[in-house]
Amino acid sequence: MTLAIIGAGGHAKSIFDIIKKKKTYYYDEKKKFFQIGKKKIQIKGDLNLLVNSKKNITKAFIGIGNNQIRKKIFNILKDEQFKFAILIHPKSYCAYETKIGEGTVVMQGALVNCDTVIGRNCIINTQASIDHDCVINDHTHICPGVTIAGNVKIGKNCWIGIGSKIIENCIIGDNVFVAAGSVITRNIKSNSFVKGIPAKYAKKKLAQF
Repeated sequence: MTLAIIGAGGHAKSIFDIIKKKKTYYYDEKKKFFQIGKKKIQIKGDLNLLVNSKKNITKAFIGIGNNQIRKKIFNILKDEQFKFAILIHPKSYCAYETKIGEGTVVMQGALVNCDTVIGRNCIINTQASIDHDCVINDHTHICPGVTIAGNVKIGKNCWIGIGSKIIENCIIGDNVFVAAGSVITRNIKSNSFVKGIPAKYAKKKLAQF
C-alpha cells in the first residue's frame, strides 16, 4: 500500500509512529521536508500534485490537527474520489462492535468502548477515553486525555479540549468548542463555546479549530 500523508507539522509527527513502516509520501503546501527527530523526509509536493498523482496512491490521510483545514482537504480529496486510510495505533484499544470512519486516527493509549461509532476524518487523540454507545460525528477532534462517559452524542466539527470530561447521555451539537479542562454536565447547543467546571456558555470569537 502506498499512503499519502497531507501535512508535515505536529499532528503528522504524532501519527508517524503508526505509519512509519508503510510506504509513505508526504505532501505539504509550504514545507520542503518533514523533520522528525534526526529523520528528514523530502516532501513530494503540494495538494495539487497529490491530486494529479492519484493513480500512484492507494490511500490518503490528512495529518493536520486544525478541523477546518482538515475538513476542507478531506472534501477536496473526496470529490477527487480518493480512498482514505483508517489509522489505529497498536497501543490503543477499540472494543467489540466499534465502528471507525474513513480518514480517522485513534492515537496511542486511546480507548474506544463497545458499540461506539466514530465518524469520518476524526482525531481520537492520545489517552482519550470514549465509553460505550457514543457517537462522534465527522471532522471532530477529541483531544488528549478527554474522558467521555456512555451514550454521549457529539456533532460535526467539534473540538473537545485537552483533559475535558463529559458525563453520560449528554448531546453536543455541531461546531462546538470545549475549552481545556472543562466538565460537561448538560446538553450543549451547536455553534457554542463552553468552559469551566461545570461548563457554561461563554462569549468568544471562535478561532479556526
